[in-house]
Amino acid sequence: MIVHLHTIIDAVVARKAEEIDAEDLRRFLLELVKLLDMQRLFDPIAIKGKYGFTGIVGIVTSHIAFHFFEQDQSLHLDVYSCKEYDPESVIKFVDQYWGVQSAAIHLIDRDGPVTVRRLCFRNNTLEEVEND
Repeated sequence: MIVHLHTIIDAVVARKAEEIDAEDLRRFLLELVKLLDMQRLFDPIAIKGKYGFTGIVGIVTSHIAFHFFEQDQSLHLDVYSCKEYDPESVIKFVDQYWGVQSAAIHLIDRDGPVTVRRLCFRNNTLEEVEND
């Protein structure tokens, strides 16, 4: 069954830019595709730019993209998937690679009326945040 799940993660991470290279980030994206059990549309692209790193991988009817900014150690990750997946497993996977110190997470379900769940991740714990 096709679903329309969109996860947006805005995080502050411990991993420093000097510990990262573009090839390692391509592997990170490939492993995330495997975790979601999706089919890759094109190989991951990851580059180092003026302010940090950017990466993207297309997956059939879906995508994963991220931006990492060195100055404030912020990571912005966007996962759109046409298959059900466990958001907690995604954030734990991201934490293993990046060392998430804190994160605000929006889970958007676009099937039928759009719904948005807000979560936060701190101290290795994922918690629901009440919508305003």
